[in-house]
Amino acid sequence: MEVAEVANANVENLIYHTNEYQQFIEEAFGCNYKFFRSDDGKTVLPLVEVKSKIFGNKIISTAYLEYGGFFGECCKNNVSEILDKISKEYKENNNYLEIRGATEEIDGVLSNYPEVIKKNLYKRFVLHLDGGEEEVWRGIQKWKKKAVRKALKSVDVKEIPFSDLEEFYSLYCQNMRQFGSPPYSQKYFQSFYKHLVSNGLGKIYGAYHKDNGKLIAALLGFCYGNRTHILIAVSDDKSQQFRPNDATHWTFIKWACQNSYKVFDFGRVREESGQFEFKRKWGAELKELPSYFILWKGKNIPLVDPSSKQYQLMLKLWKQTPLVFTKLIGPKLRKGLGI
Repeated sequence: MEVAEVANANVENLIYHTNEYQQFIEEAFGCNYKFFRSDDGKTVLPLVEVKSKIFGNKIISTAYLEYGGFFGECCKNNVSEILDKISKEYKENNNYLEIRGATEEIDGVLSNYPEVIKKNLYKRFVLHLDGGEEEVWRGIQKWKKKAVRKALKSVDVKEIPFSDLEEFYSLYCQNMRQFGSPPYSQKYFQSFYKHLVSNGLGKIYGAYHKDNGKLIAALLGFCYGNRTHILIAVSDDKSQQFRPNDATHWTFIKWACQNSYKVFDFGRVREESGQFEFKRKWGAELKELPSYFILWKGKNIPLVDPSSKQYQLMLKLWKQTPLVFTKLIGPKLRKGLGI
């Protein structure tokens, strides 16, 4: 049975509930992306068991994405049944279960369980597209509109073909080192093209400089159901005066409006980050993006604190690491962290 065919769903079916997304993640990370079902088959929870000698073992819905959670009827009995099954099967060899960034419908279900610990780790910006392209444009802040107009004079925005993957991956890895974050492997993006882009479930827009044709920014996202959802945005630090990120975002938003999508999700963000202000200026609605934990071992939830001295030291060291090593080590860190 296809996951999207669960009967009588009262929780929206999202990209990570699809078989194409399952195939994408399994191929990209060499993991088992499992759909955990209730006995009656009406409730589904996607799971990945993330194993790491450094970071410990855990179960995540869903690993490698900020969102996770149930699909289907999601009544209290079915959710309780699934959580009990997961605990029996995984608690002995894993430290905890994490359900990431659940939507409002799922929050109402999970909050009923005393063993579930809710943490508001991130926010998200959601732009509603119901009014169409002109109304969305009117809602964008004045200076953001100016930046978009300026950008489109300097760059051409188009979908990045698979033949440009090497150029895109080089730009991506440079950006990730600059951010102090480990990159995905090149195989991740190969699988993204193979399972999502080819099936109309994903897009990668690129901003190419009009003078020399160089790729100076890229924006990767999902498009499924009535939602578009941004996952990765990168750009050449030396080309920021051309505002290529503004050009790629507006092009993706415009395409979503023209193709009758209702939601443009900018993805998770921390309030103290520079990305917070960038996303806010598009006129999007700020929402919570909580995560839920069930601890099987230990008493502390494994959270990353960006303000800690340890974290800041790690960021500094990573930014100074030669690119060849970040490409080699980064994907292994990503896989072990489940991010």
